[in-house]
Amino acid sequence: MTVLTIGIGLSSCSTRFAVTSGEENLNSLTKITDYEDPCIYPNGGDNGKDLFFAVFEKKKYYNIYKKENVLTNAISQKTSGKNYNWAPSYNTTTDRIAFRYYGEESLNSDIYTMSASRGKTLTQITETQQSFEDNPCFSKDGKLLVFNKVSLKYANKVGLFLVVTPTIIEYSEIWVKNIETGELTLLGSGYQPKFSPDGKTIAYVKYATDVKSSSIWTMDLEGTNQVQITDAKKGYALNPAWSPDGKKLIFQLIKKGKKDADIYSIDINGENLKQYTSNKSYDATPYWSSDNYIYFTSDRGNKKGEYQIWRFQIIEE
Repeated sequence: MTVLTIGIGLSSCSTRFAVTSGEENLNSLTKITDYEDPCIYPNGGDNGKDLFFAVFEKKKYYNIYKKENVLTNAISQKTSGKNYNWAPSYNTTTDRIAFRYYGEESLNSDIYTMSASRGKTLTQITETQQSFEDNPCFSKDGKLLVFNKVSLKYANKVGLFLVVTPTIIEYSEIWVKNIETGELTLLGSGYQPKFSPDGKTIAYVKYATDVKSSSIWTMDLEGTNQVQITDAKKGYALNPAWSPDGKKLIFQLIKKGKKDADIYSIDINGENLKQYTSNKSYDATPYWSSDNYIYFTSDRGNKKGEYQIWRFQIIEE
């Protein structure tokens, strides 16, 4: 089976990547975390506040951490224990975070939420057997939570937190849960769903069996009006995130024949594809903040697989 690395597996290498390549011209490029352990999956950071991410503790477990001010060194731990907790989604309206919870002894993963600023009490949102639920995202009002679900038949531990296989993308389902009523709705096939800023559209990843890669799509809240945004022939497009005005998507792309990922943006009509990063490092899991910074995971400036959180600024043209 073909294995697609998504930039969070770790490996040793004596080579240290340059911070930038000669082709990059990133405005206000800044290293946001400089922690002893790898940091991945940034979410939040709007106006320089409340950035959430996962830390690979002692290269064994993942837990959720927070930076109240992105430009200071101080971080606080939100979850603890022998878990594989990652992919946090922060909702400013309710001041809560959702994330994938996967305990060491678990047979499946579920979606949990907790207060972003008060205490550490966990609330379980989903509870299904023989499946892995991952990549949650709140609607703007915090009333809906979209996520993807993969049957145990098509997934395993390694496949869900170190690499992504084409099988996982192809057989993943997208579900929405109403937090107030508890109602669950299946929207269809897809992976890594993200609500638009107005809560009316969902961006997601869809596998293309004909060219054996993935592309970014959008659909409405009923799972209809599915529109392809990126060209699957270019390679694996993953981890879409919306611009604050809802007119663009930022995502990572692993081009055919390449082993690393770079950050791209595209208009929601499929036009104006733009590449931002071109380093030999692995640049992935972007988040577009309300003040037009792109937070992303990268091992630039470090050895291969030694990820930290970086950001650069989008200057309106």
